[in-house]
Amino acid sequence: MTPAAVALALEIRREIEARQEEADQLRCRSIEHAQYEADLAQRRFMLVDPGNRLVASTLEAAWNDKLRALAQAREQLERARQQDQVLLDDAIRQRLVTMTTDFKKIWNDPATPNRERKRLLAYIIEDVMLIKLPEQGTTRVHVRFKGGKTETLTVKNPTTLAQLLKTPSAVVQLVDKLLDDHIYDEIAAILNEQGFRPGGSARPGRSNARFTAQRVAYLVREYALRSRYDRLRDRGMLTNAEAAARLGVHECTVEEWAKHGLIKRYAYNGHWYLYELPESNVPTKHNGRWDRLSSRAVDFRTGKEEKPSPTIERGVV
Repeated sequence: MTPAAVALALEIRREIEARQEEADQLRCRSIEHAQYEADLAQRRFMLVDPGNRLVASTLEAAWNDKLRALAQAREQLERARQQDQVLLDDAIRQRLVTMTTDFKKIWNDPATPNRERKRLLAYIIEDVMLIKLPEQGTTRVHVRFKGGKTETLTVKNPTTLAQLLKTPSAVVQLVDKLLDDHIYDEIAAILNEQGFRPGGSARPGRSNARFTAQRVAYLVREYALRSRYDRLRDRGMLTNAEAAARLGVHECTVEEWAKHGLIKRYAYNGHWYLYELPESNVPTKHNGRWDRLSSRAVDFRTGKEEKPSPTIERGVV
C-alpha cells in the first residue's frame, strides 16, 4: 500500500463518480418524462364530460397508472442515489494518503484491536482465492488488492481434529522398539519420562494427559505392532508348561527356579512370563536342592557347593 496506489484508486473512484452522475441524469430524465405523462393524463381526465362515466373511468384508470409509474421512477432514483452514497470527500482522501505511511505502525501497534485490523484489510483487499493442496499439506492463497496488485502466499494447512487425536509417528516407532525389552507399564513410564504425550493432549483440558499401560496396549492394537509375546516366542522363549516338560519337573518348580535366577524369565503381559533355558549346565532336581551337576548339590541362596544333608527329605520341590 503506497501513496501512488491510493492516488490511482482515487482517480478510478472519480471516474466511477462521473459515470454515476451520468446515470443519475438519465434517471432524472425518465422521471421528467413520467411526470409529463401523468400531467397529460390528468388534463385528459379533467376535460372529459362528467356525464360520460365510461370514458371518465377509463381516463381515471390511465391517470392512476401514470401516477404509479411516476412513483416507481422516483423510488428507483432514490434507491440508486443511496447506493451511490459511498463518495469520498477530501477529508477521507487525506486520511487514506496519511494511512499509507503509517499502515505498518498501526498494524503492529499492540493497542490496535483485531476488529480494526480486519477493517484495514477490508479497505485494501479486493478478494482472495484459496487453492488447497492436500498432498502437500498446504494451501495456496492468491490475494488481489484494490489497487490492482496481486500476491501469492503458501501457508500450512491448520491441524484437523483427527490429526490432533493421532499419536505422533515418532512415538509409535519408539513403542515398537521398546516392545523388544519392556512390557506396557515400563513403556508408559519411559514415554512419560522422555516428555512424550498421547494423541489429543494438545486439546484444551488435555495438557496433563500421560501414557498408561492401557494407552500403550491401544497403540499396539491400533497400529498392528507385533506383540511382545510373539517377539519372545520368535527368540525361542518357552511357556511354563513347555519349560517344565523340557526339564522334567513340575510347573511350580519352573517358577521357583526362575525366581531364584536358575533360569531366565521374561514378562510379556503383567505377571505372565516366558522362560529361557540355558544351553548348558541345565539345573536338575536333586535331594531338595537344585543342582547343575548330577553329582553335586548347590545351595541356590549362596551358589556354593554343599554336601547333601541326611536330614533333608527327598521329594519334588
